[in-house]
Order: sequence, then structure tokens, then C-alpha cells
Amino acid sequence: MSESMIGVPNNHVDENGIRWRRTRCHMCHMNCGIFAGVDTATGRLVELRPNDDEGAVLCNRLGERGQRAIKFHYHPKRINHPLKRVGERGEDKWEQISYDQAVKEISEKLQELIDKHGPETLVSSEGTYRSDHLWARSRFTNLLGNPGNVVDPGTICWCWNYSLNMAMVGWPVESMMPASPQQSNTIVNWGKRCSESYAPEAPLWRVIKGRTTVNENGPAQMIVVDPVCIPESGQADQWLQPYPNTDCIICLAWINYIVEHKLYNEDFLKNWSNAVFLFRTDTNKLLRASDVLADGREEDFAVWDAKRDGVLAWCSDENRYCTDEGVEVDAQLSGTYQVKLADGSEVACITVFDAIVQRVAEYTPERASKVSGVPKRKIEEAAKLYATNGPACIIWGLGGGDQHGNNAASFGIAKTILRIMTGNIDNPGGEFVGQPADPNSVGKEKDFPVRDAEMELSELQDPENQAKYIGNDRFRVMAWPGFKKIDACYRKMFGLPRPMLHQMLCSPSLVLDAIIDQKPYPITAMIAWSSNPLAWMPNTKKVYKALKSLELLVVCEYWKTPTAALADYIMPACDWMERPMCTTSEDSMDFITVGDRGVEPYAERRMDYDFFRALGCAMGQQEQWPWETYEDVIQYRIDRCGLKYEDVVNAGTYFPYPTEYYKYARRLENGQIQGFATPSRKAEVYASVLEELGYDPLPVYREPESPLGNPEMAKEYPLRLTTAGRISPLYHSEMRTPGHGTRTVAPYPMTWMHFNDARALHIKEGDWIWIETPMGRIRQKAHLGWDIPEGVVQVPPSWWYPELPAEEPWSQGVFEAAANVLIDDDPDKADQMTATWNCRGLLCKVYPCIDPSDGADDSIPAALYDGTHGTVWDKAAENLGFWELKK
Repeated sequence: MSESMIGVPNNHVDENGIRWRRTRCHMCHMNCGIFAGVDTATGRLVELRPNDDEGAVLCNRLGERGQRAIKFHYHPKRINHPLKRVGERGEDKWEQISYDQAVKEISEKLQELIDKHGPETLVSSEGTYRSDHLWARSRFTNLLGNPGNVVDPGTICWCWNYSLNMAMVGWPVESMMPASPQQSNTIVNWGKRCSESYAPEAPLWRVIKGRTTVNENGPAQMIVVDPVCIPESGQADQWLQPYPNTDCIICLAWINYIVEHKLYNEDFLKNWSNAVFLFRTDTNKLLRASDVLADGREEDFAVWDAKRDGVLAWCSDENRYCTDEGVEVDAQLSGTYQVKLADGSEVACITVFDAIVQRVAEYTPERASKVSGVPKRKIEEAAKLYATNGPACIIWGLGGGDQHGNNAASFGIAKTILRIMTGNIDNPGGEFVGQPADPNSVGKEKDFPVRDAEMELSELQDPENQAKYIGNDRFRVMAWPGFKKIDACYRKMFGLPRPMLHQMLCSPSLVLDAIIDQKPYPITAMIAWSSNPLAWMPNTKKVYKALKSLELLVVCEYWKTPTAALADYIMPACDWMERPMCTTSEDSMDFITVGDRGVEPYAERRMDYDFFRALGCAMGQQEQWPWETYEDVIQYRIDRCGLKYEDVVNAGTYFPYPTEYYKYARRLENGQIQGFATPSRKAEVYASVLEELGYDPLPVYREPESPLGNPEMAKEYPLRLTTAGRISPLYHSEMRTPGHGTRTVAPYPMTWMHFNDARALHIKEGDWIWIETPMGRIRQKAHLGWDIPEGVVQVPPSWWYPELPAEEPWSQGVFEAAANVLIDDDPDKADQMTATWNCRGLLCKVYPCIDPSDGADDSIPAALYDGTHGTVWDKAAENLGFWELKK
């Protein structure tokens, strides 16, 4: 058979008896199309090939002909059968039982705990989109009566930003993959190693690199914002190198510069955003139509119309001003106005635009430069380039707000203000706004595949139950109050629910408190699937204490991770080669991506869907799980489009509607202008949802834990710490298991330091060093260079050593190597909108694990260089290698 897979249909069997199936990789978020070749004589997976129809490439996680992935699949250390703990928790003693017995015992124990404490006693712990079965977890817990208690790295990875995007423009514009970078003139890479995040061969880096290569015709300009010199920095037209967690003030300085130099898109702001809405100076809140009109509605707003020289109401429901059709309106973008209220009193109002201008006035490029360490001219040049060389897009990256603690929401909001101010919303080359359903079809028969949110059954939740959600009244954006407000706008626009699965994420710290202290109620059971909380949650020691306190811990996993080693039951999980796929990427895409099952599951491995379905059926949910296989689920989801399973697998993707831009401006069949799925139907530079939740929607910079923010602490902990620096093929806490070729490039965790910092501390390249914060210390290897600012250390997160013993006190090295040992989980220090904790811009100290006098020339006085005393030279010679000493 030819090496080319162009046009090869699903289930094709070649002349060698190899059956080829079109599947989808899930070793990262790109979900590339892959052909899986199985020997029909043995049923064994023997080769992977890229889907040439989609231009896919096998990345370094898969290896040449997929050999690394195949070794991953058949690795002798994989969990292939359910394991039941028989010793004390942490002793690593197990017995193998059947899958059916494990489900029976788990369901009985979980029901016992529910009978005692209520269904809210269960919490689910998840990974970062490690399968497309998140809706199945939601379905199970909603049927169970659980309020949605979930902990997930999404609290510091994209999901919180997704939610803020929804509040401002009704769609997650900050996506994993920009929709149309080929049409961008400027690409902002803010805190993302595109070349490493997924893989050097992955679509994201190939597209971005190709679009910004200088010898191409009309290349895009690229702005890189990153403390470390990454491959993208060398390709950038502008590289800004800030101190960790000072990005927010740079973003605010961009806004300052843009408004100061009038580089904003006035037409878009006046006609398509709520920048023209009036803002009360007495309450610092939006002026509502109910404030000025006796019959005005709370959900409607007001502008100052120059044509009338007075206030005019905005009808949110119909996306229009409260005037007769065709009457000209000139809503003012700037100015101060005396407004007579419905009760006869008067109040001074400014526009939302002016409120933003006032807020960012203090964040000048000069101030941002002093705080961030980035030269003022670079901040100004980058702001000008972004604003004037459009269309422009900002790539989502973990350094672009994720993990920034109490600066996170402000930074996320500021970035979307930038997008709206410059008109880079739903334009080719800008930020795409998807359309999951045609607004004209609301209330009619649906003509698109079933969305994730429709599978969740969130309508089963009642307000009394929702109040039990951990952190419901505290981190309200990521809880029921925020979810319901965003969901209402989405339903109104598209006739669809929003998915719980990305927004309803509890504060891990509050959940750990509920486990340990049983407040506000006892959480006694956890299902951890595709999740290793000992590697991703903050304050690893507290996580360990909590996991040890559980009465039931079930882990669905590939490997015996540090978390799995503490479980009552370890359930064998299917990898992506054993799973079919049908995903909307948590409903962040307006199309579906589909792939077949590459190979039949090995031994007793089961998909996440299979696990939740089996557990649900064992607990009385049989009627709500009518699909025996995931293939049946996929067919159900595409039935209403008249599609067949094999057809969508061969197509790979299905777009129910053509990709179009400027959809906000089109006129619907009911005569209304479409607008955005927000409360006002405008792109909201001032998010009214956040105001209604009791937050200040205008961004602000807060100095993180730094020499400026805490000079006293900096005396003991003088270095700035950021936990970052992904190196492919490692991915989050995955790919560290020896034996399938993914750990060879980085066998140990490497802390990046500047040469000058290392010199002062007598640290050499490759030395084992301690990195310490007030929370604890970990041991990693030093990697020295000039590509990181002086005074900054970059510590890779999520490390553990699968080769070390799983029993206590080893715990596979997670307490020795995982960066989250250093991270404070204090909820008071987290972002108060989203619960995002701080992993960047902390203070630390670094010192060698071994007395530096063992290897430093400075430690031997010059007086001893007399020919009779040993020197460092002599010590070094002794350690050259044993072969040197054999005579």
C-alpha cells in the first residue's frame, strides 16, 4: 500500500491485511486526524499514519510510524484490570478484581455515603480535556442530584477565560487554535510556547510559524510577550520580556496608549459595543432604563443621544434603540451628562468608554515599564502595532492570564477590551465568534448535531440544590450565579443551553477544606478520572492530607500515579487509540470533530463514558443511558442532521453552517440585528454580567508577590518564581513514564536560571538544587542560560517519577519534584471572580543540594595552591569515570 493516505476510507484493509481506521489523537488538544493500522490476523495495533487529507503530521509524542504511541498503548505498566486496595491507604497493596465487581462495590459504597450525607458528598476531579466525555460526568452527577462539585485544572487553564469571554462577547474568542491566522496581519503570542505546548509538529506552530516567516510573501507581524526567550521570540517583530505576573499592567498600558492616541475603532465602539452606555458616577454602575423611565426595564440600558440632546433607552431584547425604525441616533462615545432620574433627582453620568479611560489613566507605559521591566518604547510600539496593523488576533496561552492569581480576571477582561476597542471581533484574521445554531432556527426543529450541553441534563438542577455547590456564593463567575446569567443569553440567542462542564469548576482549596474539615458539609467521595490532583492542585501536602481523609477514592487511569496509589479502586482507562471521538471541544467550537475507534480496548480497559454509564446504571439511572456503546452515542448526536457514522468519520469534521464573519451585523428573519449573545446583545467592554454578580468589571492591576509587592519577604526569598516552561513531548503531568520514548529529551525537571544568578549561588549547569517558598521546597536540576531575566527562575510544573516506588514515603517523588508543593492555595489570595490561584510571580530562594564548596574553585584559598594540597582539579579527576581509574 502507498504511504499516502489521501482518500483512504475508514476500515480499509490493505494488501498486507492491515485495517486502517480514521481516528483522532487526544495526546494534546489539537485532536489531529490519524490512521490507526491494525493487523487483522492478530488484532494488534502495528502502525499509525497521519491523515494526509487534513495535512496532519505525526508529532514527537507519537513517534515515527506511531511507535511511541503504540508502546504507550501496550506498555507493561499500564493499568489493564481493576485494582482494589487491600492494605492501608498509601501502602500500595492491591488485588485484581473484575470490572463488574468493581462497579458493584463502588456503587454500593457511594450510595451508602449519599444516604448518610446527600449526593453533594461526591466531588469529581478531572484533567485538562483529556477526553471528550466530560458531558458524561455531568450527566451522571446531575442525575445523581449532585450540585456540580468538580475540581479541574481549568480553573487556572482556559476555562475561567472562556467564561469571561462569554460574559463579554458571548463566545470563547480566546480559543485553542485561532480560526483564521492566515488572514491576520498581526499575531500576538501572549505567554504561549506554540512550538512546545502541543508539539513542534502540531498544527498551531506550523500555521503560526508559516504565517510569520519573514521570507514569505506578506508575512504577519508577530508580538511575543514572554519572560523567557522562546523560539517564537526569535521570529517576533516585537518581543516584550516582562517579569512574571506583570503582564496585566502591560495590557492596561496598551489600552492607555490606544485611547491616548485615538487608535481605537470608533465605528465599532459606537455601533456594536456598549462603550456608549451611560455609567453613573454616584454608584459606579451602569445607568439602567429603569433608573430613568417609570416603565423602564432593569435589563435595558441608556445612552446620550446627540440628536435629541438627551437620554435614549436601549432595548436589549430586540437589540435596538427605543425609537421608531429609521430614526437616526447619534450615541455619544465620550462626555459627562446630567441625567434626570425617574424619581426626579439628577445624577452625573459618563460613558462606559470614559469610565475605561479613567480606569487606565494610571497605567501609563512609563509605570508599566517600571513594574514589568519592559522598556517603555517597546510597550508603546507593540500597542501601536496591534492597534494599527489589523486584523489582529491574540493567541491563548497559559502565560496570558492563566495562573495569575488575583490578576487573572482583570488581565482576561483587559485583553478582550483590547479586541473590542480595535474591532477585532468576528472579523477575518481577528477573533472568531462561532455560531452553534442559527438564531433564525430558535424554536424550530434543530438542524445541527447534538451539542455537549444538551447531553448534560443541566435542566435537572434546582435552585435549592445549586446553593450547595462548593463556593457558590464566593467565586460566582465559575458557579451557578454566573453560569445562569451567561446561559440565559446563550439560550436566547441560539435556543441552546450552555455546558456546565467548563464553567462549573469549584475552588480546589474550598473542596479540600470540605474534605478535611467537613465544612460547609462533608465531602467524603472522589472520582478522579484523567486526573492526578497530587500533581496539578496547589499545596500538594494539603491535597495529600485530603485524599487520605476520603472514605471513597476511585481513580480511572492509564498508570498508577501518585493519586492512584492512594485510591480504593483503580479503574483501567482506554487511551485515545481505543476510543471513538465526537467533540465540540466543550462546546467551544461551532462544528464537530469525529473519529473512529482505532483498535479494540485492551484487556478490561474502558472508556470514561463506559465507566460513568456503568456506574449510573448500577445506581438506578438505566433509562437515561440508552446508548450501549459510544458509537451509538455518536449516531444519536448526528441523527437529527440525517448523517451516518461512517460518513462523518470519513469527513473528520462536520460544519452545520458555513464559516462567516461579521454575523453580529446581519438582519434576522424577525427583523432584528443579530448582535452578540450578551445581556445587551452588544460586545460588552463593560461586562454587565459581572456587575450584576457584584464585581467591578473594569480591570485593575494588583502587584503580585514580588520585590515591589512584598519587599520584606523578598529579603529572604529574593528570586521571582514562575511555574512554567513546557517541553514537548511532555504534556502537563503526562508522558513521564519510561519506556515509550517521551521522556528522553527531558528525563529530569530543569529549573531555568540566569547565569549571573547561578554564579552568585555557586550553581553549575545540571546541579541538583532546592527551590523553596514559605510553602515548602522541591528538588530539581539547574539549567543555566541568558534566555531568562536575572532574578527570575522558571520551574516546570507537574513532575513526578513513575519509576520510583508508589508506596509511602516515596509517593513516586511527587513531594520532591512537583512545583505545586511551592504554591499557596489560600482562597483569599486567589482571583475572587474565578478562583484562579497564583503560580506565576511568586518569591522563592534557590540553593544547591550539596555544599557548593565541593565543586567551587572559590572555596579553596589561594595560599593552599602550593603543590602539596589537593585542589578542585584533583577532585574532578577522581570523578572523571571509572574506566579512567582501571589500570
